Amino acid sequence: MDPHLLEEYRTLNTIIEQDKAVTSFKYALLRGTIEICQQYSHLAEHNEERVWYPLGLLIERWILYYYPIFENERFIPQLNGEKNLNEPSKKVLFRRELSEIIGYYRLNGGLSVFYTDYRRGTIPENLNKTMRDLIKKVRIAIIEGPIQHLGYSYHGDYYAVFDWDRSHLHIPKGQISSEYLIKHGGKFSLHRDLSSLFQYFGSFIIGEGTLVSKWAEFTVNISKAQGHHVTKEKILELLSRSPDTERQVQEASRFYHHLLAESKGISCIWSNTLIRSHQHLHIDHLLPFSYWKNNDFWNLMPTLDSVNAQKRDAIPSPSLLKKREDTILHYWQLLSTSYQDTFQREITSALIGTHTRNEKEMMEIAFQNLIEKSRYLIDVRGYAAWNP
Repeated sequence: MDPHLLEEYRTLNTIIEQDKAVTSFKYALLRGTIEICQQYSHLAEHNEERVWYPLGLLIERWILYYYPIFENERFIPQLNGEKNLNEPSKKVLFRRELSEIIGYYRLNGGLSVFYTDYRRGTIPENLNKTMRDLIKKVRIAIIEGPIQHLGYSYHGDYYAVFDWDRSHLHIPKGQISSEYLIKHGGKFSLHRDLSSLFQYFGSFIIGEGTLVSKWAEFTVNISKAQGHHVTKEKILELLSRSPDTERQVQEASRFYHHLLAESKGISCIWSNTLIRSHQHLHIDHLLPFSYWKNNDFWNLMPTLDSVNAQKRDAIPSPSLLKKREDTILHYWQLLSTSYQDTFQREITSALIGTHTRNEKEMMEIAFQNLIEKSRYLIDVRGYAAWNP
């Protein structure tokens, strides 16, 4: 291992062990940063020894992490000494706002529908103020909490590990979505070597026995102090819960079946074989869902059933993607025409960034970043490359 990365790992481990935990926030910050470093390298801005990422992505992740915990029927504290909303005590800064959002969606589809509305920028108008207040309070919790304090036990100074861009204080009004938060949520930074450590070894740091496990143990301990009995297994289950976006796969499937019905056949994304029968049409992920957790339209492609059975959860090699570039771009163009706002919002967030470009350039940059993410999964994460 690179000695710089080894030293970063030792320092991080010391910080996780020694920093005082009054809330679960440090675990949320580290978990969110690891996921951002691994999935949003296309949004990274390098400045001397530091790497900057959109703070809005951290805000988004915190909302998704805490949603299942706050939604649970039995109250689960995330702050030492915290009691139910109806009881006097210190509270997690954003608990009330997130609980209001949860209350609305409990009767309207739950976490998955909330996530879909958020991604598409269709949060109901009556929730706009609550959602904006939630975003503001989550940001305050991040920048005045773990971003400021993480590493103090080791370095004896504030902002020793993370920092944030103080020139972006105001969040303007607008339709709230992932793209909106990336553009207007500000930025945060960490040292270049720590960012590299997270890209290479973040999955191990998050895993059992480390961040998520310690978050669960922290929650169990402070729950017991309040007389609540919750198991570590229950907290781990809540922390692993994510929005179900399977509905979008079904929508993509309907799109490709309709396309097939209006033609003599459509091309398999990997083999270029014409798919002529509905029963042989499968939907495959460019980047496997098991590794990338993404059901955006750009990641869903038509595949011949026999080819899909061969590929399974393998990573398409960069050379294969390059070979199939014209077909991928063709389907992206069709999806963009049919689902313009949704498709462009999703591909901007996941593969491009926030810069305004014409559609041709947008597609080209998105495709190059798709190749880079394939290369990352193969060269850095160690998954096998696949070629049919």
